[in-house]
Amino acid sequence: MLKHNKISYTAEEVQSGETTSDSHKNDQNEENASEVLGEEAEKIAALEAECASTQAKLAETHDRMLRIAADFENTRKRMEKEKQDTRLYAIQEFAKDLLPVIDAFDKAMSAIENSQINFETEEGKKVAGIVEGVQLVSKVFQDTVKKHGIEKLPGKNAPFNPAYHNAIAKVVDSTYAQETVIDEFMAGYKIGDRILRTAMVRVGAPD
Repeated sequence: MLKHNKISYTAEEVQSGETTSDSHKNDQNEENASEVLGEEAEKIAALEAECASTQAKLAETHDRMLRIAADFENTRKRMEKEKQDTRLYAIQEFAKDLLPVIDAFDKAMSAIENSQINFETEEGKKVAGIVEGVQLVSKVFQDTVKKHGIEKLPGKNAPFNPAYHNAIAKVVDSTYAQETVIDEFMAGYKIGDRILRTAMVRVGAPD
């Protein structure tokens, strides 16, 4: 008959075996943890890259929308300006035809202001109503043309501006610091930014 040999281990050997087994398990756990951390790090890096890409796309879209909004606003302003110009300058030729009428009213008002009529006399009282009527019509007419953008250019005592003034005479005088309109023979007018007629003037100049 075979006899089974009993194998006995000392306490030190048993403890050594357990320690080796635990160390192996710890190494395996650390390896597994490293793999998990590595996978998580790769996921985080991928998410960060995706976020950066998304942010770049959002920034690009935002810039594009800003440019579109700016283009739209510029187009709206340009169309509004063209609309206003069309409405304003549509009467440009008609406004030119009105200038002789404006001149006539100006002459009438100047004549009234320079007249020596005594409105207290019987004769003066007869024309007082006519003068008042002319003054009223002139004011209404001037207000109307101004309402439609027709404006008088700077005249007497204004600095000479070749865009506004047509100098038909010149007076040299050292007392003038700059070229200045000293007399206006015919008023100039503009509509909007466009000149309807330059003013005919005499200019005083230092040399």
